[in-house]
Order: sequence, then C-alpha cells, then structure tokens
Amino acid sequence: MNMARLFTQHSGLRATIPLLFVAATLYGCGGGGGNGSDTAGAPGTGTSNPGTPPGPTTSALEVAMSSGNSSNVTLPTVLTAAQSLLSTQVAAYADVRQAISSNVGNIDWDPSHDSAYFTLQDAARNHLILPSNWKYNGATAGTGVALGIAGNTPVNNTRYAAFGGNPIGVPGNAEMDKLMANTVGWLSAAAAAPATFKVVVAQVPGTESYWFPHEKKVRDWFYAKYQGVTINGQASTGTQADDACDGAALAGCLQGANLLVIGSDQGKNYSGDTVLQAVSAAQARGIPVLYLNHNRDANDLATRLSTYFGLAHNSNYWGQEGLKAFAPASLPTQPAKLASIQALLTRLEQGTFSTTWSGCGTSSPVNCDGDATYMSEFGTQAAQIRTTMRQFDANGTRLFDQAGYQLEKLLVLLGDKYRENVSYPMDKTVNEQDFFRAYFSDATAYINRDSSAVAKNLGNFATMIPAATPTISQTVTVTLPTSGTREYLTGLYVIPGRKVTLTRTDGGTGTVKFGLNMLRDTTREFDKNLFDRPTQISSPRAALAANKAVSITSPYGGPLMLFIDAAASGSQTVTVQVDGVVTHPVLRNPNDPTAVAAFAAEVNSTVTNWVGFATDTLTLHSTLDHFKTTMASYNGDMAALASDTFKYTVKDTYELAGFNSSSGQLSLASAVTSFCNSKGWDCTGTQHRRDTMQHVISDVHALCGDGCSGNPYDQDWAFNPLGWGESHEIGHNIQPGRLKIYGGQSTEVSNNIFPMHKQMKFNLTAAGLASPIIARPNTGAAVFNDLKAALGTADPVTAMYNSTWSDTSYAANNSARVMFYRQLVEYARYYNPQFPDGWDLVTLLYLLDRDFGQAASTWATKATGFGFGAYAAYPGSISGNDFMLIATSNIIGRDMGPMFALWGITTSSEAKAQVAAYGYTAVQQLYFPMNYLSATPAKVGAPIVMTATATYPAGY
Repeated sequence: MNMARLFTQHSGLRATIPLLFVAATLYGCGGGGGNGSDTAGAPGTGTSNPGTPPGPTTSALEVAMSSGNSSNVTLPTVLTAAQSLLSTQVAAYADVRQAISSNVGNIDWDPSHDSAYFTLQDAARNHLILPSNWKYNGATAGTGVALGIAGNTPVNNTRYAAFGGNPIGVPGNAEMDKLMANTVGWLSAAAAAPATFKVVVAQVPGTESYWFPHEKKVRDWFYAKYQGVTINGQASTGTQADDACDGAALAGCLQGANLLVIGSDQGKNYSGDTVLQAVSAAQARGIPVLYLNHNRDANDLATRLSTYFGLAHNSNYWGQEGLKAFAPASLPTQPAKLASIQALLTRLEQGTFSTTWSGCGTSSPVNCDGDATYMSEFGTQAAQIRTTMRQFDANGTRLFDQAGYQLEKLLVLLGDKYRENVSYPMDKTVNEQDFFRAYFSDATAYINRDSSAVAKNLGNFATMIPAATPTISQTVTVTLPTSGTREYLTGLYVIPGRKVTLTRTDGGTGTVKFGLNMLRDTTREFDKNLFDRPTQISSPRAALAANKAVSITSPYGGPLMLFIDAAASGSQTVTVQVDGVVTHPVLRNPNDPTAVAAFAAEVNSTVTNWVGFATDTLTLHSTLDHFKTTMASYNGDMAALASDTFKYTVKDTYELAGFNSSSGQLSLASAVTSFCNSKGWDCTGTQHRRDTMQHVISDVHALCGDGCSGNPYDQDWAFNPLGWGESHEIGHNIQPGRLKIYGGQSTEVSNNIFPMHKQMKFNLTAAGLASPIIARPNTGAAVFNDLKAALGTADPVTAMYNSTWSDTSYAANNSARVMFYRQLVEYARYYNPQFPDGWDLVTLLYLLDRDFGQAASTWATKATGFGFGAYAAYPGSISGNDFMLIATSNIIGRDMGPMFALWGITTSSEAKAQVAAYGYTAVQQLYFPMNYLSATPAKVGAPIVMTATATYPAGY
C-alpha cells in the first residue's frame, strides 16, 4: 500500500498509519500503583501493564527514535506518531486531572520563597496539575508556572508526582490538604487499605535542619491520614528517628513498599548515584514516587530527581509563586501545551495558518511578536520548543539515548523531514507552508546526536560542501592567558550533516566548552524576501568533560569555537582532539610569511564561507566575500592589516578610554599619569583592566541596522581597521552613562569620540597627511550657525536645547551633538597646556567615571580628590549633564559653565555650586572651526568668540 497516498487522503493524523510502538508502549495513564508486592500495574490490579511489546522486526521509526537518524523514516510516519502520542497523553491528562482534583475546592498555598517551580522538559509524560495563580512576593497575579506535576515513567508507566515545595511541611489550606490526599490515592491504590499501606520517607530534612525540619511532619501526616500505615517499617510515629531510610539504607527500605516519599535533602554520607539507583529500581518494580522539594536552589539530588522526572528545577525565590483561591476545576480540560503542539502539527501538515502578518513591525529587521495570530498559531509554541532543544544541547544531553522524551524526539525527527526540502531564500507571504516548515525545522535543530538532516542549501550563510569532501583529525592546543577567559577560533570547520567527535585530553580542571559559530541571530526571516538563511545558526555552548568523547552533528555546520575558563583551568594549556572536520582560513601570525602565504592560498581555495583573522585582542569572523574585500584594500598585506587593527581599532580605542591590560600592551599618556598622581586617583587598578577579546562579525546582516554593538558586534560591511563604524560599535560597548549628555539623546554620539580620535591619529601619519580621512565633512559651519541663531534669541539655552537635544528619536541631530564632544577636546587643548592635543581629557573622564563608580563606600575619603567635595553624600544617581560639567571643569581647570550653556545643556544648582567652589576662571563661549571631525590640531582654526553676530571664517 502507498502509505504517503493513504496519509494524504485523510485530514486527520491519528488513524492513518499504525502507531508502531510509540503510544502503545511508552505512555499511558494506567500504570504505576504499587500494591505491596513490588509489581508494576494499574492501581489495585497487581498486574503488569508495560504495553504491547514490539514484534521481532525493528521498524524504521523505532530505529529513528533510538538513534536520532531520520533518513529511513518517512514524514507521514513521524507526523502520525507525534499526533497519536499527543492524543494519548491528552486523554491521560483528563484522567489525572479528575483523580487529583476531585472534590477539591479553592486552594490557598504559599510554598514560601524556599521553593521551586518546574519546567516540563519531557512534555508528553508530565501533566501540570498546579499552575501558580498568585505571587506572594508582591501580591500580584502568578504566571502559571508549574508548582505541581504528575506523570508516568517511560517504559513501565509507574506513576510519580512532584511538587516545587513541600505542601505537607509547609501546608496550605484544607483544600490543598485534600489535593495531597487525592495525589497519594492516585499514586498508590494501596492507600485505600491503610492497614497494609507501606510508605517510605527518605531524604526529607529532619530535626538536624534548622530551616526545613519536615520529615516528622510528613510521617505524622501519613499516620493521621492513613490509620494503620507503616512508615519506614514502623506502624506508629513513636520515637522514630529521622533519616532512617536515607542514602545506602533506601534500597532496603523500599522492599515491599507501596509508595516512596522523597525530598532533596542530601544529609550525611550522601551518594547521588546510590539514591537515584534506589529510586529508579523501585520505579521499575512499580513503586510510585511523591517528590517533595524543600528549597529554592537545586542541589545535586534535586537536579538528579528533576532530570529523572523529565523536569527542570527553577528557583521560586523572587516571585514566590503560589496558589490563592485556586479552583482545580479551572484547570483546562486539555493540557494547553500538548493541545497547542497538536494544533501546530496539524497546521504544518495542512498549511492552514491564518495570519495576515498585519501585526508585524515595518522597519528592518521586522519583528512579528506583535502579531497575535502568528504568535498563537506558531510563534509561542515554536519558541518554547526551541528553548527546550537548545537547553538540551547546552547541557550536552544525548536526547536519543534517554528513556522517555518521546515527543521531543519526534519533534526533532519531524524538523529533519521538513528541513530536507528547505531551500533559501523564501518569502513568508509567497508560500506560507514552506516558510513555517523551514522555521519549525530551525526550532527543532539539535546537535547532540550522530546524524542530522540538512537543507537543500543554506542560503547566504554558507555554500554547500560536497559530500565526498574528506575530513581530518586534529589536536587543538590553546595556551591560556593568566586571567579572564578565552574564546578561541580553532580554524576547524564542521560540515553540515557530518558527525564530529571532540575529546578533551588535557589534565586541567577548568571549564572548557565548545560551540559552532559566534554569530548572533541576525537572520531577518520576517523581512520580505529575506528569509535567506536558517535562524539561530550558532549552537549552544556545551562543556567538554576530560577524556570523554562527545559526538555531534549540526544541520548548519560552521567554525568550531572553544570557550575556556582560563583562571580556573588548573593548567596553562588546553588540548582537544577533534575528528571529522575540515579546516577554514584563520590567520594568527601576520608577521610569519609562511603562515600568510598559506592563509592567502586557503582563502582562495576554501570550501567554506568563513574566514578568521585573530589578533591578541580582536578576532574577526568574516564571510569569505567580505574578507576578500578587506584583503584587497590592503593589497594582500596581512601584516599591515594586523598592525592597523591593533594600532587603531584596539590600542587607540582602549588607551583613549584609559584601560590597561595584563599583557602591558596598553598604556597611559604621560600627561594623564601626571594628572592622576596630582589628584590621588587610582588610574592603574584592576577596575581599568581590559583583557576581553573583542569579536567582530562581518556578515550579510547585523543584528540591528547596519552595525550593532556588543561582543561580538556585527556589521554588514567588510571590516576596515580605520573605519568609522568599527570603532563606533566598539565605543558603544564601553560608553558610560555619566559621560552622556541628556542621557539617551547622546547614546549615538558620545561613543564617536573613538572613531574621531583614531582617524585623527591616522591623519597625523605620513599616509594620513597625504590622504587624510575626512570624517563627517562640513559639520563645522552648520553647527556654528545653530549656536549663532540660538544666541540671537531671548533664551539662548532653551533655543539651543530645542534645536539640538530635544528630539528623542533615534540618532536625531547627531552632527550637532557629536560636535559638542569634539569641541570639549579643543577647550581642553586651548585652556590647559598640560594637554597638548586635548584628547587626554577624554581619557581622564573615563578613568574618573570608573573610579567614581567604585567609591560609594569610601566617598568621604575620595570625594575631594575627585572634585566632588561639595557633595557630602555619594551622588550615585548624578546625571550625565552634572557629572560632565563638574568633571570637565575640574580636569581642564576652568569653569565650563558658559560652554555648557552655549550648547543648551542645563545643570543642577548643586553641580554649579561645586564648580563655583573651585574658584576657577570661567571659559569664554568659544567655537573652534574645523572642516571635519577627525581634523588634526593643525587643521583646527583659531577659536571664535560666539555672539549673535559672529562670522564663521573662510576655509573651514
């Protein structure tokens, strides 16, 4: 029979193809109640109910579910199995909901801030029974996080329930108590006959715990509820000791038990392996488990138990999510998450998405989070799936090696089957079904397995690498700095769909992680015609344990990175054996002619699309085309490119901001050092240390606009060490709020001191004198005219503010605003001979800002030296306007008030009083003419005394 044809003839997915083994054997609502004989089965039956075992022939779906290899299973088969699993579990939820919430009224329960909530990672087998509806910290509505869940273990269907707090040790109202009794009854049919009911209580904190003495409370609760119950082998509370069944004693206590009640107290002589082995062995024999967490932080046992139940532990400290007048009857009749995924898969199959994209933004990059239809039909569910998959990858979880997680495995396989037919670029409005299937395949991308489907092409991210391309094995050796961390571009490239194995072989104890690509999620999938590559191409970063091989396969591939904690490594060298990769061009030593020649040859022959250019302080990750443009601008002289990158993009930037480095490559100007010494400032401390590697991505898109700050920062043009945009973006990374005029109004300008300065420095060289960089030409006269016009009004300060600073839209009036900072430099040069080019003012402002930021606890001894002696209390919230007026006046040695007024900058009476206390002579209202911002001192004209009738000189 043609299964694909049969599949297409039915609108539903459930009855089309046999379910093979998925719903029949792995899930169900009937298993789990221990009856005193250590047998698994439905409550009260005493018979095993593991489901129908598979036949002697292993099906294609079984192979795919155990291996993660989707190549031999069909799309209809995976879809049907996923929908059938969802249908089974939706029905199971209804039974659990009825059993646990029956005859329970409105619940009040504050689990306290020493509690947790869960994230359901194995989504199909876990049923949410207590979603929070109230935050006791703040008295606001809760967010629906999982405070209580009920589920069945994989394979044998033994029941369990887990609570983020301990409702017995920290009880709620009487209705919460009823729900706990219902939960026990659902877990174990033996609870109906208390005289033969055998309960084990373990790892619950006893009287030795000051904060959580819950074990006796738990035992007393069971003795009171179930007359004749035996707990830990005793028929009455008597003088029963705490911890009798903890640790090594647990396995023995569980012989013949009907219920295990377990907490997360590790107690004495704790062994996580011992406890978890006893729990899993008991569940394999059909003994249900009630897990009562008692703390907000996940210790080893809490982590192990959460993972065992397919959950993630989250601290409930800040929100203190709980229940207030919560009606169990208000629980949805279907589990919301499973029902939404069920609907999503139907829409993916049938192409029935109904959004018109009317709620999306209009500016690039377009965001559609505001489109309610899109979010309800796809966006919310896809984001949740993606978060889960990436968390698994970040944890190094071999999903297909785990018991359970059947829904997550099927979603990964389904994404594979869709990805096989993806071809970029695409437009969301032309073929919506293709768009959504491609986007779904991104959400389900998963690398911790030995195979992965690959799209027909990867768009502009990378060219497809021929299947016959041979791979290599190579040992990567990384020498570490003495402090900080290191992100190391290995020069190795993972081919999409090809298995790669990594093994850490050094003896260090510090954390070493790996990941593919450094790209941020710059794909513009919602821009018309611009879904031109996959989304979230960079993989999560997962740790490499010593001498333990890790095998991955990526659907996208890309450069392999190592992320190393140098400070705690235990060794100055990290080594990682990598098998199954190819190389891509990376140049590390531009002064080695052999290395340069080999690099240039590889740039021209590589099968990859990515090039690395790594200096000690900056690593460039560039597309091949962009790097060829960069090389051409230097006529292939890699030594010159490296020299300029360090001299202008790195050293000039960080020295201007007053940073030092452990390598000694950054230093302060002598005038800066002298000033610091005279004022008693600490200008060389670790608060001024800059050991961070700056990563630059030169790619087709940036995260925002054409360039977007951060580390990495990205730009959509070819890298140029002398470019304005490069230092503009790095400048964003280090610009402080106290150096901003009118706050956000100068966000896009106060960082421009860095490109201005480096281009000015270049213009002082022979090459610059011959062909200067003309940055932002013709701004001098225009801004002069704004100042002049304001002076002709009755209120010049307000007039200049209105024309220059009042507009709060992005990058408004940048030409005028940036000139204010440029003029400050000239005031420093003009009024203080100690600063021969004026730019030392900027360095001292940055140094003062960092020292100021550390002075809250030492203000009484620091204030006067900083020039803030009139402030008796630490002014932690001082505005940028006030800070800049005080600091520039103190550093230049003149009252800068008239200059600030000229530029429409208002300051507080406190700031003015501090400046007046200096007793300095006030500056004149001057304007220094220049043709361009990067003009050298020789190209700046004599100052103009500003009046309403002043004249701008010719030639500027």
